[in-house]
Amino acid sequence: MKKDLTTVSRRAALQIGAGLAMAAQASGPASARPHKAVSPVSVSWLDGAPNADAAAVWGCPWPQGALPKSTRFHLSGEKAGGVPLQSWPLAYWPDGSLKWTGHAACVPKGAGKLAVAPGTPLRPDDALVVDKADGKIRIRSGSLLLVLPMKGPVLIETVALDGKVLARQGRLNVLRRDRAETGEGATQTDGFSGEIEAAVIEQSGPVRAVVRFDGHYSNGARRWLPFSVRLSLIAGSNSLKLAHSFVFDSDGQKDFISGMGLKFDVPLADELHNRHIRFGGDKGGVWAEAVRNLPGWAEKKFAYAAQFRTQLDGRKVPALAEMDEKSRGQLQSVAAWGDFKLTQLSPDHFAISKRTTSKACWLSADHGKRASGLAYIGGVSGGVVFGQEDFWQCHPSALEITGARGEAATAAIWFWSSDAPAMDMRHYDTEGHGLEINYEDVQPGHSTPLGVARTTTAVLRFVSSTPSRREFSAMSKNHGKPPVLLADREAIHAAGVFGCWSLVDRSTPEKAEVEDKLAALTSFYEKEIDRRQWYGFWNYGDVCHSYDSDRHSWRYDVGGYAWANSELVPDLWFWYAFLRSGKPELFRMAEAMTRHTSEVDTYHIGPFAMLGSRHNVVHWGCGAKEARISQALLRRMYYYLTADERTGDIMAAMVDADSALVANDPLREILPPSAYPTHARSGPDWFAFASNWFTAWERTGETRWRDKILTGMKDLAAMPDGLFSGTPFGYDPATGHLHDLGLAFKYSYHLATIFGGAEFMFELLPLLPHKEFAEAWLRYCQYYNAPEEERRRVINPAATNKHFGYPAWHARLTAYAAKMKGDSALAQRAWDEVFYGAGQMPSSHSPLQIDKVAPPEVLDDLEEMPWLGGTNHASQWSLNLMALLALVPEAAPKDLRGVWKPQKL
Repeated sequence: MKKDLTTVSRRAALQIGAGLAMAAQASGPASARPHKAVSPVSVSWLDGAPNADAAAVWGCPWPQGALPKSTRFHLSGEKAGGVPLQSWPLAYWPDGSLKWTGHAACVPKGAGKLAVAPGTPLRPDDALVVDKADGKIRIRSGSLLLVLPMKGPVLIETVALDGKVLARQGRLNVLRRDRAETGEGATQTDGFSGEIEAAVIEQSGPVRAVVRFDGHYSNGARRWLPFSVRLSLIAGSNSLKLAHSFVFDSDGQKDFISGMGLKFDVPLADELHNRHIRFGGDKGGVWAEAVRNLPGWAEKKFAYAAQFRTQLDGRKVPALAEMDEKSRGQLQSVAAWGDFKLTQLSPDHFAISKRTTSKACWLSADHGKRASGLAYIGGVSGGVVFGQEDFWQCHPSALEITGARGEAATAAIWFWSSDAPAMDMRHYDTEGHGLEINYEDVQPGHSTPLGVARTTTAVLRFVSSTPSRREFSAMSKNHGKPPVLLADREAIHAAGVFGCWSLVDRSTPEKAEVEDKLAALTSFYEKEIDRRQWYGFWNYGDVCHSYDSDRHSWRYDVGGYAWANSELVPDLWFWYAFLRSGKPELFRMAEAMTRHTSEVDTYHIGPFAMLGSRHNVVHWGCGAKEARISQALLRRMYYYLTADERTGDIMAAMVDADSALVANDPLREILPPSAYPTHARSGPDWFAFASNWFTAWERTGETRWRDKILTGMKDLAAMPDGLFSGTPFGYDPATGHLHDLGLAFKYSYHLATIFGGAEFMFELLPLLPHKEFAEAWLRYCQYYNAPEEERRRVINPAATNKHFGYPAWHARLTAYAAKMKGDSALAQRAWDEVFYGAGQMPSSHSPLQIDKVAPPEVLDDLEEMPWLGGTNHASQWSLNLMALLALVPEAAPKDLRGVWKPQKL
């Protein structure tokens, strides 16, 4: 039976949100007093300041104990003075002081360097006003008025600018086929509309308004595909953002989505030759035409031919009434085009087509590589700029306009283009292929898409005139790479958040060389994403797991060697690499991966809800469903940096992931049932649970989440061999207790800390002191990589090397022990482990060598690192090096000329 957690997820999110609001109003001994020396947090645009006013939402960190919950905030621009700001709490330190705050503003062009500081916020002149009456929500922002029904098939009733309705009847729709291929016989296509069942005002100004809608797609006969839409608007901006998230609640065997998108109507009063279409292409390119073009090609016959260029630029040309009868007749003889569409069915090609009516053929109008995902429909008196973020990356997508010759056109943002083959959610084979050769763990009923999700962000901008080609080009560039405002990495580091990491430091030759290696590896992956075309609606954001040097390709088609699905946490690798360097491309890689792994690789409803899927050819294909993939640790950096509500919802919905192990024991194939409800390993399982609870604790201040962590810490510390016990334990989700099963040194420990467990412990322990657990953790760190004789003598005679693999992947544990004990010998050992231990990058090359391969060995010229092995190596090697640079930088070898040559410890 399907377990529907849609309402549970929503309730969990609302509870955590309510906890934040209540905690913000609380006072008492735990609240910190204002710290006189609190420095403003500088915030900067990721890719440089945009060329226009820009709406932004971001997070700011604050040092522990610095600011009480009641603190208000002010935003200032070096050249703009005060900027209206709205703020809210995102997280708290254990002492109750503010840890992260969310902020929203419309930043004026040329504002200069920006900073957030405690102070009285500036209120906008045209503050947002949100009210609810008669079953509708109304949002007024200056001259813009939105009317939003709270239930029913219409998402947006009307949007008016200066009293003129520019858009109406915004609605969601889905097309479904009963088979993937149309050539197998008769294919039935059904249409579904998005039915709003609930609406909640989450923010109501004065700067930002947010409304969340929840519902299902329905056609009367069937109700399926639960969805949410979060609509947001910032004062000073005439743009709406709509984040559409849906959950696939079918097994995929008979349901093939052939179209999904948002439609709305645009009233048109201007004459046909004063109505305009715009599509954004690549690199600021613009396709711009009128519904009826002036015949500029007939300059000797048509009196107004010289105004064709004026028309193409979107400016008003004479009305029919202003023309002589001959000119009117000539113009009316020119074809009027009613329908237009831009389809991006692959990452490297888009096509623009148009036709006069639905009874006529489509005409190919133009082609390009990567469209920005922005369009315009309207007249010289105004219209709507509309589009989709990550447009070409998340193909197949499309923008479509129909009925432009009538009284109202219909605009469509196709998240999944109706011109593309239907969405096929089935597994890649009807049988499994085994662990031994293919590293695949397929189990009956487990390769299911039931419960996976995807979010697409649509943008609507309302304008009072047609944008010129130059204006639309600027809009298109900004849309293709949306402006992102972030707290400066120096402020993030100074606040002491996200555990143990350091800023890039090239102050010595040896540090500079290590930094160069790290940068070279992330740069290779950035190019590899594009080179290997890791794009698509269900794929964008992930990277592949293992490389096949014989085929000069990743093992995209081999069992568990295909997609990475957060295996050995490349998510954390990308995020820490960004935090250290501030490189924009690393932020976008980490952002895309966070969105993908939190949505697609994680189950949101159904029998595997709150768990994620292990790596496979298909993202949901593996039989192993585990909390290590769905854990909050992999999402929280993105959430705190951007204040993204959808990510917050997902983290809240995963908080009870440990309860899912009762029906989905992670060790069911290895161990028989015990006296306890299920099994859990210290890592990756309990560390993942604890990261969920820690995130809930810091977001709400509710100590019940802290206490769940303490329960596990006490249990682990009290085990016969401490953290060297297990790692499998008996586990009871109802109590949170772990129970020893006498399995110490029966299984390998190498997976315990490499799914983020080490990074999480480095962050947790200073914030949640527990003497016995801290001692057990330090002991584990010191002796995991210790020489076998020493480990057996100190820990247990059974602690032989066969239970402790990949020294290079655990060098950060040794470094932590060295830091805590002030032991220079351990510090040196840590560097030796990362350079010479098994699991280090298998390269004798310096710098990391990239080989070029040409046809006929491959289809096209490419570059590769054939010795790389895969993302496991890249992630863990990088994470360990970054940790060593933070923990024991002074012990880095002074001469690195020979350290890249692999040697076996």
